[in-house]
Amino acid sequence: MIRVRNWGAVLGILLAFAVAGISFGQAKSNTLTCVGLYSETSLGSVSYQVGSGGWVVIKAGDVIPANAQVRVNVPQDWIELIPTNDPNTVYLISGSDSGDVTMSVAEILKSTPRTVSFPRQGSSDPKFRNAVVVVQYNSRDIFRQRGKPGRNIQYGDILDASGTISIIAINTTITLMKPDGSTFKVVGPLTFSVEKAMTGQKIYKYLNAP
Repeated sequence: MIRVRNWGAVLGILLAFAVAGISFGQAKSNTLTCVGLYSETSLGSVSYQVGSGGWVVIKAGDVIPANAQVRVNVPQDWIELIPTNDPNTVYLISGSDSGDVTMSVAEILKSTPRTVSFPRQGSSDPKFRNAVVVVQYNSRDIFRQRGKPGRNIQYGDILDASGTISIIAINTTITLMKPDGSTFKVVGPLTFSVEKAMTGQKIYKYLNAP
């Protein structure tokens, strides 16, 4: 049997580990994930930097470290980011004509986000009954409905089945969620009907619908 002579010291060590665990968990939750991205020209790239390291070009799906700063260096470019553990909160950073836009992850998390929602698997929420929801994209995509002007697609947008989606650039993708919570990805360039995509029709060889 092992006898502990100094329970105070042991409790102090356990408390230190507990605090370290909490801090680690908070740091992990403070990372950001890229869910939407548009870079208009090959001259510009949305990127992040940690400390004095080099700038790393961001791709859709990348996780941005909690101690990083994000840079948008072309006026027409933008990026959408969510807290890694919170898909319903989204932050948009857009380029500026006045120069580079650079924000730390901490600054981004203090800015005003947009709130979005998604269907739950097996749910029958009428808001999503005849629509798909944007889960991820990495190009400029346009949504059009008859009699309405086209608009840029953003993360969390609910796109009605009566409209069409245009993926502008070659070999870029958009991931969409159906009302039942399942997702599918489409590769561009391509214009397709939301309704046909929802039914799983092979409208184009690049459509990978279940």
